[in-house]
Amino acid sequence: MRLAGVDIGSNTSLLLIVEKTETGFEVLADEIYFTRLAENMEYSSKVSDSALARLEKAFQDIQKKLKSWDIKEYSIVATSAVRQAENKKNILDLANQYFLSPLQIISSQREAELTFIGSFFGLGQTCFNPLVIDIGGGSTEFVDSKKKYSLNIGTVSLTERFLSLKAISLSERKNLNEFILKKLQHLESFLKESHDKIIFTAGTPTTLALMETKTTDMNKIHGLILQREQVDFWLSKLSQLSVEERKKIPYLPEHRTDVIVAGLSLLNQILHLSEKTSFLVSVTGVRYGLILEKFQTQLNQTIKN
Repeated sequence: MRLAGVDIGSNTSLLLIVEKTETGFEVLADEIYFTRLAENMEYSSKVSDSALARLEKAFQDIQKKLKSWDIKEYSIVATSAVRQAENKKNILDLANQYFLSPLQIISSQREAELTFIGSFFGLGQTCFNPLVIDIGGGSTEFVDSKKKYSLNIGTVSLTERFLSLKAISLSERKNLNEFILKKLQHLESFLKESHDKIIFTAGTPTTLALMETKTTDMNKIHGLILQREQVDFWLSKLSQLSVEERKKIPYLPEHRTDVIVAGLSLLNQILHLSEKTSFLVSVTGVRYGLILEKFQTQLNQTIKN
């Protein structure tokens, strides 16, 4: 049996196609589309026409891949940007047009749950009280086994509010970090709880891991342990470069060159408040959570029958 999970995020849209095996499942396709739905949403409450055009291209390819892999069951969800968009009906209509229904616009709590479920896939780590953090384009989710929090800040929104296409000035960095700390302030005690591991997922930590290990293979960075010193190094290095100059950095995906400084700044401040010096990188997340939930539902139905 083949299943698919689709995550329509604020910066990227992700497609995961798997086939059930005797021991679990085999990944058949794991695709990323840089749809940037949160573009200009710092100033507008609507998903822009250009973002809708990018999403339509992604939907075209997703529909094609679902058909080519003969997928009969799939789950598709949308997160922060679509939650906030006044024109979310346009996105729902677009999904219907490409037979990608029902598209569920999930809450931040639901997003956090799926992130927590999916982020552990394939890590091979024993965690007693882990904290999973998903730095998205429009929001950031924090979830452990008991609590879930969502902050309405992300790499795209922070970049649009505070940063330019040039090298980052000291005043820009100061304003960005002060804003991040203000937003994180009420989570400080939660971040300092006795979590035995912090796991970061989404584009910022994976991009950092790709640059640090000099690879384009996502499988090689899943479960990688990184140190805060490595975050400091890349944050300092990339802040001194313009977006055009960052495009020359090996293993830094072009579509992340403008938002990576904001993402690393947020990651760095989280580590500072949590008083942690290292963290794990997960390349999985919501789409894997959708698949794992599907499998669990089918298993429960089989047992019941």
